[in-house]
Order: sequence, then structure tokens, then C-alpha cells
Amino acid sequence: MSLPLNVESRGSGGTPILFVHSFAGDLTHWQPQLEHLKATRRAIAFDLSGHGRSPAALARYTVEELAKDVAAVADEQGLDDFVLVGHSAGALIAAHYASLHPRRIRALGLVDAPPAPGALPAARVREIRAALHGDPYGTVEKFWEQSTLRDSRPETRDKLLAALHRLGRNTVIELTSSSLEYDPLPPLRGYRGTKFAIHTPLNDAPSSLHNVVPGIQHTAIKGTGHWIHLDKPAEFAAVLDIFLRAL
Repeated sequence: MSLPLNVESRGSGGTPILFVHSFAGDLTHWQPQLEHLKATRRAIAFDLSGHGRSPAALARYTVEELAKDVAAVADEQGLDDFVLVGHSAGALIAAHYASLHPRRIRALGLVDAPPAPGALPAARVREIRAALHGDPYGTVEKFWEQSTLRDSRPETRDKLLAALHRLGRNTVIELTSSSLEYDPLPPLRGYRGTKFAIHTPLNDAPSSLHNVVPGIQHTAIKGTGHWIHLDKPAEFAAVLDIFLRAL
């Protein structure tokens, strides 16, 4: 965690919603959603430690440590009953926070979250972790090009690659390693509130979290890469609205 974090809040009224961006993301990833939601509720996004305009973390970059960023923002913004939505590694961070503070979370939203442990063979995980220490940026780029950037808009691809290279070396190594190691199943099973997922068709496998953890409502958005809310913001907003109206 680092303080102060860069935060943006729009709108008022309704149940607030707090967005958590991905690794190599920042609060601008949620700008279309903040603008869309401000007429009906308070919508908040922030830069995680070491990302965007927030300062570097005071400790290591792990899912557990960055969940403290969510806690800091929720406290600073006075959020006692809110919807928490996280994308990718941000979904892991959001799930960890929700498991620790279940009474504050009205609903937990997972946007194209990483799959359950075991989806990647252990040998492949070891290979990625070893490569990170030699060439962290190149290793992540290669992984993205082979998987998460497939079907992404060119603008999304350029935005993410530029953001990746603005991150500190330790940020890339530590947070990527932590995301590979973190097991979200205990916190997701422990949080008994409403859970929903928005994902790509590629992330609808037996190991996808919404297929492993009972009770997660889910919807796929087609024709998009991993950064669904950047590739198709209007369609993402429409699906998000459906989940929010059901609360």
C-alpha cells in the first residue's frame, strides 16, 4: 500500500460502486463506466500503488498487499455499503478485500478474472516466473500477445503496452508472480454475498472461476480481448447495468 492514492469520484446517490483496475492498468480504464454511472449512483476508481499517478508501494506488490489499497480508498471515501468490481488481477484483489470485509460489500464483480489454480501447468508457471527475472517486460508482452491481447482493439493494445513499460521492474515481477500464485477459491467461497462475472468466451472454461465457485452469475461479451471495458465500453456498461439492477 502507498498513500495518498490517486482517486476519482463521480456522481452521488444510489449504492456506490468502486472499480479496481488490472495489472498495468489505471483509473482511466474505468472512465467510460464512471461517466455512464454518475447519473444514477456514485462511481469511484483509483490507481493502485505503483500504477498511474499513485506512488510506489511501501511493501511488496502482492494481491494481499494491494487489497490494502482498496481498504484505504473505501475508508477515505466513506464507503460502508458498496459494490466492488475488479478486472483481472484487480478481480483477485477485490475478492481478497471482500473476504476480509464481507459486511461492507453489497456485491462483488469479477471482470475476466484469472482462472482457478491449475489452469496453467505447474511447469509453465515456473517457466514464466524464471523468465520474469531475466526480462520482465518481454515476458509479460509475450504472454499477453499469446492470450489476453487476442481480439483486442489496436488502441487497447497500444495503451496496455505503453502502461506496462511505465511500471517499475519490481512491480512487474512481484505482481505478476503474486497473481500466478494467488488462490482466489478460499476468499470467493468465504464471501457469501452476491457475486457476478463478466468475461470473454475464451474465459469460459471448466477452470474459470464462475464455473468453479457455485453461485457466481455470469455473462460473456463476444468479440473483445481481455480488457472488455476498454474494447466494448457501451456493451460492458449495458451488462453491468443488468447486474446492478438485480441487486
